Amino acid sequence: MISAFVITCNSERYLRRCLNSISFVDEIIIVDSNSTDSTLSIAKEFGAKVFTMDFHNFSEKKEFARTQCSYEWILNLDADEYLPQETVEEIQMAVQDERYDSYLIPFRTFFKDREIRWGRHRNESHIRLFKRDLRFNRVSVHEKIVGARNTGRIKNPIIHTPYEDFSDIRERTYRNATLAAQDKAEVNILLLLVFTIFNPLFRFIKEYIFCLGLLDGILGLCLAYQSSKEVFLKYSLAIKMKYFG
Repeated sequence: MISAFVITCNSERYLRRCLNSISFVDEIIIVDSNSTDSTLSIAKEFGAKVFTMDFHNFSEKKEFARTQCSYEWILNLDADEYLPQETVEEIQMAVQDERYDSYLIPFRTFFKDREIRWGRHRNESHIRLFKRDLRFNRVSVHEKIVGARNTGRIKNPIIHTPYEDFSDIRERTYRNATLAAQDKAEVNILLLLVFTIFNPLFRFIKEYIFCLGLLDGILGLCLAYQSSKEVFLKYSLAIKMKYFG
């Protein structure tokens, strides 16, 4: 049997589509951070168990959600993600295979109605189906499941729709950089300065050139630029937090 959890905050734009796609599971857990829109009423329409907690970082919120799940297998989606029917059917088969304790699922990510095929989203996959005894690592953003012993692969994707316009890209850049900066408190100041100067350039070259982001045109250029900006902000904000309060 399968539990699914979704973390939310003012997620009404996507949530109904997300929950519709996971209606096959045996339990839905919603962990919300003080939504002021119709997120909670949508969650209740689907019979979800709703919990509320203040947001500090993503791993803390997802780890709490994991502990509220009742069943052996857990499926994790974000509110702006959903499953095609082919992925649902594959997941239902996968949890019957006793060889694995987790599954990587590929992603197809969209800007409005356009799929992003290159750059950082090229060949993207994450562990999103896993057994309940696995945990999330303790990072503020870009959290991952750790401790998996045998990881299988789901062939069909999760559909990810994080960007309705370029302002969404910029907003995620600042949010993720601010969260990631909190994890750099123990880094030496000299290293922080080096990372601030050089890592943004390396990130841009990697995503735009080596990961072929240039093939996505202006969108690929914007994504590579914002990704490098996120790296710059992460380390510069870490310096500010650590040494200037």
